[in-house]
Amino acid sequence: MRVEVLDSKRRVVRVRPESEEDLWRLKITLRRGDLVTLRTVRDVRVGSGRKERIPMTLTLRLESVEFQPFTGKLRVSGVVVEGPDEFGVKGKRHSATVAPGQQLIVEREGGWSESALSRLRSSSAAGAAVIAAVDYDEYALAVVAPHGFTVVEEAEVSLPGKDDPSREAEVERLVSRLASRIVEEASRRSASVAVIVGPGPLKLRVAEAVRSIAPKLRVIVDDASMGGVSGVREALRRTTVAEALREYSVLEAESILEEVMRRAVRDRDSVAYTAGEVLAAARLGAVSALVVDESLLYSIDDELRGAVDEALSIAEKTGAKIVIVPEGSPPSERLRALGGIAAVLRYRLPPEARRLSES
Repeated sequence: MRVEVLDSKRRVVRVRPESEEDLWRLKITLRRGDLVTLRTVRDVRVGSGRKERIPMTLTLRLESVEFQPFTGKLRVSGVVVEGPDEFGVKGKRHSATVAPGQQLIVEREGGWSESALSRLRSSSAAGAAVIAAVDYDEYALAVVAPHGFTVVEEAEVSLPGKDDPSREAEVERLVSRLASRIVEEASRRSASVAVIVGPGPLKLRVAEAVRSIAPKLRVIVDDASMGGVSGVREALRRTTVAEALREYSVLEAESILEEVMRRAVRDRDSVAYTAGEVLAAARLGAVSALVVDESLLYSIDDELRGAVDEALSIAEKTGAKIVIVPEGSPPSERLRALGGIAAVLRYRLPPEARRLSES
């Protein structure tokens, strides 16, 4: 993400996302009320009253931001506050699509915090990994990226019986098709890793075929009790897979959440959750690792959003590990039960210390 601060009070920034991960960072950083200026198109009536799509530059007072993983696009919506007078667009609602390479100017009342600018400038690992869970009766392919994971293909398989002389040829065709699809997805997503799991020997044959087609692609093979989507989810919990993909935020978040839940049962004073507790712990320099649901970063609750922003800013300065969880991902659902934010602490804090910032 290219980020340029345009004024001395850090109210206005020019940004240009360069990848899908950058679009996700924009999604978790933009707030309701931001003024977003961008080049877009809008249907307007011209001449005899017919509608035409006219390119124009508009400034929107942001109301919502939508991001669908793996589409390569971000959608921003709001009320037009600046636009060409001849088209009468001021005061009307407009939605615009943002793609990698497109420039935006964003003005934030009160200025941009250092934590928000850091999120925009983040140079955390980009890219993706392909996971394939294969068996003789079903398979699934999924893509894991910093903003979550999605299943891109799943199907049942119908092979001839074991005594059928045509079975081996059909299995070979299945192996070839799976290997080609894995390499195709890896190339399309700029993935450096392919993880192939399953309950039997089919995974080994597929892995060998992938290596022969794409020798530079790192291939990891592991066991899973089944193929298909259930096998993909099982793979995400495997230690070997987690280690290979640990740079991706979904898996990092799962690891921190597991530690939070384990400590919450055994030693409650060594963890903090809810915005108030985490902020109190951050102010005391006690946060070692922090995980937060992205929805809290653009919450319409000013007090909640402010507490989360301050906690993140302090945690960054004290060297804490911070993971932002994509909304709707599996760890996001678990995190909501803890108030959307949780932290592993460097040392134990009694309840009265964790309530310090709430008074």
